Amino acid sequence: MVHHIHIAVLDVDIPARQLYEARGLCSAHFRAVLRETAARLNETLFSEKEQLDVKITPYDIRGGHYPDLYKLRGHTGPDQYPVAFPVDAVLITGGSPGVYEMDRSPWMQELKGFVRTVYAQYPQVRILGTCFGHQLISHAIVRNKEDTARDVWVEKCPLGREVGIHNVQLNKGFLDAFPAALGHLPDGKLRIQMFHGDRVMAVEKGTPVTVTESPPVSLPAPWINIGSTQICPIQGLYHPGRVLTVQGHYEMDAFGLTKMCLEAAPVMGWKESKLALFLEQVGDDLKEDQCDRKAFASAVVSFLAGFEQ
Repeated sequence: MVHHIHIAVLDVDIPARQLYEARGLCSAHFRAVLRETAARLNETLFSEKEQLDVKITPYDIRGGHYPDLYKLRGHTGPDQYPVAFPVDAVLITGGSPGVYEMDRSPWMQELKGFVRTVYAQYPQVRILGTCFGHQLISHAIVRNKEDTARDVWVEKCPLGREVGIHNVQLNKGFLDAFPAALGHLPDGKLRIQMFHGDRVMAVEKGTPVTVTESPPVSLPAPWINIGSTQICPIQGLYHPGRVLTVQGHYEMDAFGLTKMCLEAAPVMGWKESKLALFLEQVGDDLKEDQCDRKAFASAVVSFLAGFEQ
């Protein structure tokens, strides 16, 4: 039996030029890593009678290209048509915009509305986000102006950017959900490539937030913070059976991050010393992966297939 997983990947930005020329749009990066991960799991975890197949359909969000709602799994209504492979999941890619710019960004407002529609009306469709996608989903779904207990927002990180491989201390609730994929990580720490200067915050109302210290994270049930670093207390969000986001880039290796750094340096005004530091943290793109992106990708595919504990 083949378990088909159809993912609509929403491209929100263009990768660094040299990265695009080598590997295509972000949706192509996710196609490569998720199909490779599914093939690996087919060989190690499943028998020939039960196999995973991942299908990716890309959408140009800046161009207003979205999946038709009737193509989403679980759709009902007068406009229901036969669909061979309905969309099982929606994945929002990374990008350079800031979610706090939404008030003057029509395309971002449309994307927020689409995510809210999927979450509210299509419970069979899982939602994923990486980097910007993680932040957009947090703003669209977790943030609630009527919540009297907490405030949720996206901001520029006051302590600077995270670029290259960083250690994320994963939370037990998230580790316990994916023991086969993440249980082997030493001390529950995930080494993953980063490239961001924004972060999601969620704190109890009235809690003071200082530049040097982050207050305890407060999320409504059943949301789980997947893990944290010193300057970014929410490194991803997990809603069992519905949503999985991550701040880092499991779809990216040292080659990709190197190209991103080289293109970003003159645009962001990085001095040679800062660029050199970031490239050192990214690692050698000619050597084997020094991060745990394959482990996290295994958790993502397990989430998509419904193999959560």
